[in-house]
Amino acid sequence: MVDGWDPYESAPKTDGSASTIALDSVNVALLREQHAAMLIAREEWGDAWVETGKVFTREDGSWLHPEMVSDAFRRILATTDLPPITLRDLRHVAATLTRGGGGDLHTIKETLRHSTITLTSDTYTSLLPDVDKAAAEAAAALVPRASRRNAG
Repeated sequence: MVDGWDPYESAPKTDGSASTIALDSVNVALLREQHAAMLIAREEWGDAWVETGKVFTREDGSWLHPEMVSDAFRRILATTDLPPITLRDLRHVAATLTRGGGGDLHTIKETLRHSTITLTSDTYTSLLPDVDKAAAEAAAALVPRASRRNAG
């Protein structure tokens, strides 16, 4: 959170908002690499290191201001062919990719910590064309059909 320009940490809006979520093995490996780099930096900075308990920090361990993160995100985005999105939009992207990867609405609801599945369904999920087609094909495959030879 930011108060004016000063970042601060506060408790989540509701008791149900705090949770642990599953991450894929690629992102877990990247986070472990980042943590290892942070430990090296902490050792190099010695007593000048600012202990925040965070893995992503400024060079000296102090808080990364949210606008610094947004600026870095915009710079990275400018090097891609992706449409313009914000960090906040990544929530929708995560929900869509989870759905595309086979996750159901309940899984997405729990991951995003929504209070109702309606909010999740109405706000954060959109079907990818391939997922929509695969769902239609899977539903059609459940319908028993007579063979063409026996039908006439």
